[in-house]
Amino acid sequence: MSETSLPVRHLFRMDIDADLSNATRIRGGPAGTRMVASVDSGTVTGERINGTILGPSGDWLYRSADGTMHLDVRISIRTDDEVDILMEYQGKIYPDGSPRSAPTFQTSMEGPYNWINKIQAIGIGSIDDGKLAYEVYELL
Repeated sequence: MSETSLPVRHLFRMDIDADLSNATRIRGGPAGTRMVASVDSGTVTGERINGTILGPSGDWLYRSADGTMHLDVRISIRTDDEVDILMEYQGKIYPDGSPRSAPTFQTSMEGPYNWINKIQAIGIGSIDDGKLAYEVYELL
């Protein structure tokens, strides 16, 4: 039976400050143009997680011939109560500018956020004036 919707719960909104104009570019490779971009800062705000994005964080992405950008991201989040969480995701930014991602997380197994180690999330993003934002949802 084919599902037409997925059960999700909002996890957080993530606003990312990344400057692709300063990205390292390797043009004409077998996968297209490869870029390495630093994610300098940002925020995470939600009902269960609030914090800031710390460096080093970054995106190892490439743009394929059809204009799709393929994401490979690692982001360090420090929660407002001083817990560090690693967020990793792959995804795509389509030629129309719509980002989609599939985040997973790692943090201490003995802390207040150990539940996040066990979840799969999805991110639905937008780009506005060069700023990247995601609404991130836990798949239930």
